[in-house]
Order: sequence, then structure tokens, then C-alpha cells
Amino acid sequence: MIEIKNSEIQRYLGYQKIQPDKQINTLIERCKKNVIQRSTPRKSVRVFQLIFQEDTLVIETMHIQSKSLYRNLAGCDKVCLMGVTIGPAIDQLIRRAEISHMVEVAIYQAIGAAYAEAWADTVNQEIKETMLGQGYYCRPRFSPGYGDFDLSFQTQFSQLLDLPHTTGITLTDTLLMMPSKSVTALIGCSTKEEPCILAGCEVCEKTNCSFRRNTQ
Repeated sequence: MIEIKNSEIQRYLGYQKIQPDKQINTLIERCKKNVIQRSTPRKSVRVFQLIFQEDTLVIETMHIQSKSLYRNLAGCDKVCLMGVTIGPAIDQLIRRAEISHMVEVAIYQAIGAAYAEAWADTVNQEIKETMLGQGYYCRPRFSPGYGDFDLSFQTQFSQLLDLPHTTGITLTDTLLMMPSKSVTALIGCSTKEEPCILAGCEVCEKTNCSFRRNTQ
């Protein structure tokens, strides 16, 4: 069972120092039940060799120039690419709510984001355990769009993981993923142990984000 924490849902809804009232909490629970019943979490994971060529990271067909990712992967010789989704049902629920229940739209968006992140954390943990059994330690996961790791690499992620067939994830012309509540990331693997943080906020450089988790 994937745990969707209410604290994460509230964070995505923008609640910081105040708590939602009883009516909103009741609505959250009803919407969360709908999402859990209809969602179909899927994943695709593959391990690749990582090659450093001066300032370029080479992963199969990807040639990446990214200072932030280079720092993240320093000392690694393998990477795990992952793509996960909670399925298309969340988008259907959002579209239905848009007709007359805009509060539900916001709640479904928040639940979907929290659920997708929780599912990504679960898969991330599975990868950590698998790689540890092979003598490797995992670095924090890093997604296209973080720092200077360009979003355009979503296309090659999709090809290398065969996302349309393995997960049902496709890309729009603007590189957005459909279903919308999907996550792609790579995880560096090294024989040297380093601290590994699962959650995205801890490795994101955008410190002024209104949805940022408190990482102190």
C-alpha cells in the first residue's frame, strides 16, 4: 500500500501555518478515496553504465552537460533511470470536477501530486535495496527540469525506458507527461556510500517555491 500523507496533500494545497477546516478535510478524504480506488500505479526501471567525458555525462544516447547533475553523479559508474505514474484516472477526475467543483479540482491536483511523489519514493526505495544487494549505494534522484538538467531530456528518457509501452506515459509537444501525475528521474549508483535523500525538495535549488517542503 502506498501511503499518501495528508500533510503532503495540505502542502500542495498551500496550507502552511494553518490547518484546513473540517469541511475541507472531509472533502480531502472523499477525494483521496476516489483517487486510490481508480489509480493504476505503473513503473519502468533500467540500469545503465555512466561514462564521464570531460564535462559531459554519457548515458546510452544521452549526452548531458549539467553542472548540477555532474556534481550529483560524481563518483558513480552506473545510473538507474525510472519512470512512474499513478495512471490516467486522476486526470479524468480533475476534468469531471472542472465542470462545477473547482475546490475539488485543487484537491484532486494536490492528492495526485502527493500520490505520484509517494509512488516515486516507493520505487526509489526498491532501487536502493536492489542496488545495495549488488554493492552499490544510491544518490538522491534527479529529474529533467531540476537545476540545469534540461527538460528536453524527457524525450530520451521516454525512449530508453520505452515509457509508452511500459507505463502508458507519453509526452506532449511541450514535453509535459501524460498522465499528468507522472515522474521521471535518474539515480546515480556508486560503490562509495553517500547520504541518499528520497524527497525532491531536498535536491531542488528553487528555494523560493511556495510548495517547498521544510527541509531544515
